[in-house]
Amino acid sequence: MTLSLPLARVLVIEDEPDLQDALVTYLNMEGLDAHGLSSLADAQVWMGANDFDVLLLDLGLPDGDGLSWLRKRNDLRDKGVIITTARSDALSRVTGIRAGADVYLVKPVLPEEIVSLVHNLMRRLRGQAPSAWVLDETGWRLLAPDGRALKLTHSEHVLLQRLAKSSGQAVSREELVISLGHQPEHYDFRRLEILIRRLRNKAKEAWGTALPLETAHRQGYAFIANIRVGLS
Repeated sequence: MTLSLPLARVLVIEDEPDLQDALVTYLNMEGLDAHGLSSLADAQVWMGANDFDVLLLDLGLPDGDGLSWLRKRNDLRDKGVIITTARSDALSRVTGIRAGADVYLVKPVLPEEIVSLVHNLMRRLRGQAPSAWVLDETGWRLLAPDGRALKLTHSEHVLLQRLAKSSGQAVSREELVISLGHQPEHYDFRRLEILIRRLRNKAKEAWGTALPLETAHRQGYAFIANIRVGLS
């Protein structure tokens, strides 16, 4: 006899009533066990009496900032966390990942995408998939959390090596140029921009999803997901 896995329990903290209702209804229709709340205070009370697997968190809430709240919640380390917000700037994305989010989504977000992400997180939480990106040092490949591989050029591999050392943090353009073996004062930074744009496009074409490599305005670039360097 095959035992079925329990339903993934999703807590949705969203203060827009129509959006919250639509998300909870859709998630439940897709076979998840979703519950919606409108404030951090309500979440505090509910979490004291209930458990869940994945948190879907809006940041602009009526009684506080969701990002500041998440940063203080060490008890969520074993949960999947998906941020949904209107804040689209790179710094907010980086801050969200550093605060503990697994995924950072900018509204509007398709509910179908959320369902897929919940399932991906549940596979990770249940030990069915790796939780991090892997930069394969021997094969010059980048492995996505679901195991799909992307072949890298030498420059792309060196670039990702440097970004992986500071996962979730912005690395200056100058530091990246030095890691590529050039002197910043004699380097045309458009070459770096082209390198990163080509890497993003290659990942998009191969996987159909965006690489978590963000531009940090006036700072540099950041790989905003967990990534480790090692053998595949």
